[in-house]
This record gives sequence, structure tokens and C-alpha cells, in this order.
Amino acid sequence: MNNSFDIYLQPKIPINVSGKLTEKTYYYSIFLIFAVGFLIVNYKPIEIVNDSLEYLNISINRSAGYPIFLHIIKTIFGSYFDPATKAIQYLLGVSGIYFFISTLKKHLNLDCIWLILLTFVLIIPYLYNQTLANVFLSEALSYPLYLTTTALFLNATISNRFKPLIISLPFLFLLIQTRSQFLFLVPIAIGILIWMFIVQKKLNNSWLLILFFIFPLLTSLGDKTYHKLVHGYFVNTPWTGIHLMTPAFFVSDAEDFSIYKSKDEQEFYKKTFSELAKKNLNIHSFQASSNKKDEVVVYTENYSEIANSTILPIGTDHVDQELSNEKKLISVDRMTKRMSIPLIINNFRPWLKLYIKNLTQAFGNAKYTLLLIIIMLFSFIKVLKTNIVEYRVIFIISMLSLLNVVLVSIGMHTLKRFTFYNDWVFFLIIFSLINSSTFNSLKPCK
Repeated sequence: MNNSFDIYLQPKIPINVSGKLTEKTYYYSIFLIFAVGFLIVNYKPIEIVNDSLEYLNISINRSAGYPIFLHIIKTIFGSYFDPATKAIQYLLGVSGIYFFISTLKKHLNLDCIWLILLTFVLIIPYLYNQTLANVFLSEALSYPLYLTTTALFLNATISNRFKPLIISLPFLFLLIQTRSQFLFLVPIAIGILIWMFIVQKKLNNSWLLILFFIFPLLTSLGDKTYHKLVHGYFVNTPWTGIHLMTPAFFVSDAEDFSIYKSKDEQEFYKKTFSELAKKNLNIHSFQASSNKKDEVVVYTENYSEIANSTILPIGTDHVDQELSNEKKLISVDRMTKRMSIPLIINNFRPWLKLYIKNLTQAFGNAKYTLLLIIIMLFSFIKVLKTNIVEYRVIFIISMLSLLNVVLVSIGMHTLKRFTFYNDWVFFLIIFSLINSSTFNSLKPCK
């Protein structure tokens, strides 16, 4: 008896399925989805939301990509800035979606219906919740860049060619300059390269491996150069320390000031902890109150209050008041970076517990997180044992979804704003398996 799951990817029994879609119908359907999407996007105005002004004003605590993008549009279109931004953001979005879908169409034997449905899933962030074209937020630029980079990674994985990875370099650089959370793509690219070396049994284009290893340094240099040219300071975007310090403060206790030798750091810690305790925004203070919510719910709902409305203002009041606002922010970032690691180590168990809960919350609950891990491990085993491209794709996209959340959860609350990029992953996995199980009855969309 054959118990192998490969039967789902290599079926022997045909299943009759009516209503086949032609390639012509496929293109009409894609065009219709994009056209209806444009009408919906065009009907709504573009909005200024939380963080928008910092991008529009090219603030020092925002990375280079999106402020430069907005500045270019403003320079070219002037008084038509708002409608131009909305249109360009939507056109970039559909371009990224179409490139991603076209890559799957070329390299996978997916039926047209699954590609059409996946297109609809991919365009949802422009129509609902995030409304990417209708807001001034960096996600509007990072989403199409992410889909383009991911498509090139999948192309390289399926074809075992180096060219797609080489082409991905400028897109990956721009993506990380827009949102640094996408640094998790670098180890994935390194993994793809190592796999290709093993399969080809030779070290062709080994320079590419070296380049990806130093890629974080190059993106850091790009970030510092941007801030030097625009703001006059050769520094990375000064916000990392506050991100790291927020979960650490949330699980700390009143006596933790003693881990710091500097009187300055001790004083900052005492002031911040005292304020968080008054607001019941520390794990010990809200547990002692009548608040019955789970700790990760309190953390997620009040993240901005902890980071932006407590740690940041107390920090800026604590540093030298003769400094400029930008220099104050840099000083706070440096101080919180120094202080975060000792505080995390001193409270590692509660910090780790919060981290895991924060991570699993991104996927809905622990069961869905476990399911994704199982899918990723299973597909990896199959990649080692078989040459079926669907397993390679499932492994890569599962890892994309997991590693994004693994990185984001370290210093951020896992809101949809930071995790929606991979909402299509489970859909593609399911569509691939259904398509493969009826492979003899469905015609590939070619």
C-alpha cells in the first residue's frame, strides 16, 4: 500500500471537472478584476492616517524608500499630488500582482481558475482593510516590491537559474530601504543559492552568495547615507531601540533598574517603569489590577501607548534638552538599544512567552502556526526526496510567511499591517494541492 502524500501531486485517477476556462477567458478575468479594482480605488479619496505625516515630511525616523517615492511624485505632479499618488500606487500594485501571477503561470501547471482566484486574493489589500492605494503609508510601495521579489525567488527556485536572483537584487534593496522587516528575505536567498550549488554540484556565481551575505551591511550603508544626505546624520533610521525596548519594558519589574551601572540609564528606567505602571501597561501592574485580558492582547492593543506615548517622550525629555529634535531621537535610539538586550536577558522567560504569543497571534492561534510549521517541514523533506516543483514552492512560501512573523514579533505587535503581505500563502498551497489532485482533468493555464 502506497501511503505517500505524493499521490496528491502525481495523481493516477482522472477526475472529471466541467467548466474549463480558456486562456482568453483568463486574461479577460484578470483585466476585469484590475478594472473593477481601479474603479473602487478611484472612488475613495487618499487619506492621511497614523504615520503618514512622518513620510510626507521626510522625518528622520522613517526609512528612505517611501519618503523619496512621495517626494518624486510631488515634484512631478505638484498640485495633482493626491490623485497621482493614488493612481501610481494602484498601478504599481497591479503590476506586482500581475508579475507574480505570470511567474506562477509560466512555471507551475496551475489551472486558470486558481490563478484568477489568487489574483483576487492578492488585490484584496487594495480594496479592503489596508486600502493600500488610498493611504500615505509605506506598505503601498513595499507590497508590490515584495511580490516582485518573491516571484523572482520562486523563479530561481523552480528553474535552478541564477539570473532571477541577480535581477531581484535592486528590488530587494529598495524593499529593505522601504521597510527593514524584509531583511528576512536575505537568508532565504542564501538558502536558495546553497540549494542551487548542491543541485548543480558546482559553485557557479559564487560572488552572488558573498553579495547576499554582506547585503545587510549594504542596506545599512544605504540607510545611513540617505540620512546623512537628507538629515545631516550618518545613522540608521533611529527607531530600532524603541522597538526592542517596548516588549522588554512590558515584562520587566521595578527592581530591574539595578542591572544598569549608569545612573543616567537607571533614572530613565525608573521614570519609564513608573509611568507604565500608572497606566497598567506592565505585565505585573495589569495582572495586579482587575484586567482579565491575556497579556498579549494588552500588549498588542497598547503597543503604541507604550512605545510612542511613554518610552519615546520620557526618553526625549531625559536626554540633553539643548539637542535638536532629530538629535534627541538619535540619542534615545542609542540609549534604548544599549539598554534593551540586558533587560531582555534579565527577563528572558516572560519575554520569550510574550514573543511566542505575539508570533502565534499573527496566524490566528497556535494551531494555525503549528500547521504552517508542519507544512514547511513536510515540504522540505519532500524537496530532499523528490524533484516535484510544487514542493519547492510550498516550502519557500511557507518559510516566507513564518520568517516574516519571526522577525516582526521581536520588536513589534503583529498587526495585519505588518503581516498581510503573506495572506495569500495558504491559498496558493491549497490551490496547488487541489490542482494537482485533479491534474489529469484540468488543463494547465498555458
